[in-house]
Amino acid sequence: MNRLEILYGDEVKKIAFNVRKVTLKGEKIILKGPRHSGKTYLILDLLSSRKKEKFLYIDFSDIRIDASIVAYLEDFLKKYPQIELLVLENLDFAFPLPKCKEIIITTGQKDFHLKGFDEIYLYPLDFEEFIAFDKRGLNIDAIFSSYANIGTFPHMLGVSKLSFVQSFQHLLGSYYQTAVELEVLKRYALAQSTKVSVYSIFNAVKKSHKISKDKFYEYTQKLQNEEVLFFVEKYGRKSRLKKLYMIDFAIRGVLSFEKDFIRRFENMIFLELYKRGLKIYFIDIAEFYLPKTDTVIVSLPFTMRNMIIDKLERSREVFEKMALKHVYVITMEVQESFEKNGISYEIMPFWNWAVQL
Repeated sequence: MNRLEILYGDEVKKIAFNVRKVTLKGEKIILKGPRHSGKTYLILDLLSSRKKEKFLYIDFSDIRIDASIVAYLEDFLKKYPQIELLVLENLDFAFPLPKCKEIIITTGQKDFHLKGFDEIYLYPLDFEEFIAFDKRGLNIDAIFSSYANIGTFPHMLGVSKLSFVQSFQHLLGSYYQTAVELEVLKRYALAQSTKVSVYSIFNAVKKSHKISKDKFYEYTQKLQNEEVLFFVEKYGRKSRLKKLYMIDFAIRGVLSFEKDFIRRFENMIFLELYKRGLKIYFIDIAEFYLPKTDTVIVSLPFTMRNMIIDKLERSREVFEKMALKHVYVITMEVQESFEKNGISYEIMPFWNWAVQL
């Protein structure tokens, strides 16, 4: 009981907070999202506007706190009926919840569900949020260059260039427990924006590290459940090969010396789509297909205008057969729009496309 008394007495100070697109509205909420996406800052910003005696905040990532504390919660809340809000941060196990007017739970597990709770997702910054976080007043080209190098984790915006890689690697340390798991994470990062089979990644890891197939698949499932990596299926046909993307397009360059901006750029596009809750597939002639809106998105960062037009013309018959409404080509510089046979074609730089999604 003493531990709860100590936690209840802790002050929550006003923090420097940049507004996110997600807001916490509702009495029973599960706030989901990968580690380091900003869930705690969102919670602390909310608590800083509440009177201290009105809430109880418990963070299960605090090594001083273990699961045994939940046995005392019911009695503690009865002892202090003025507590209106119970916050349980980084909860990764289920237990009978005590009665409280408001309860907010944060978790990194996508498959964590509770009856009667609204689920809200918070991911690392999308490009529009990155612009709001970047306070240097740069032009859009410079902001995009910064975004492409830094990535999407909010914490990394304040890190100096000298310590950037080390700080990012430290941040990623929360995603693995052993050297073998780190190797698995590296192998997936190296395969960013390519078609892979999970089994091929297993074989690559097995050549240098001892790991069972069960342990490998268990860890892979964990990375997917915590939304660290994503597999995109080909539309209309089941295949062992899936397109692989990471929660942050900069991870590959932090875990290796491999550089490939084209693959990084494609991962950027994927994240903008995923963070908006869209169902995404790939097809043979385009990186992304969104069947709900009859939209195809092609990633061509450095291709010249005449080559883009040629590619679209070669694909036109397939686009028309698919009864598409929109085709977007995401570039670094080229911008143009036109309509042909009922299909709207938009060629535009990433920053223009991302902020109008």
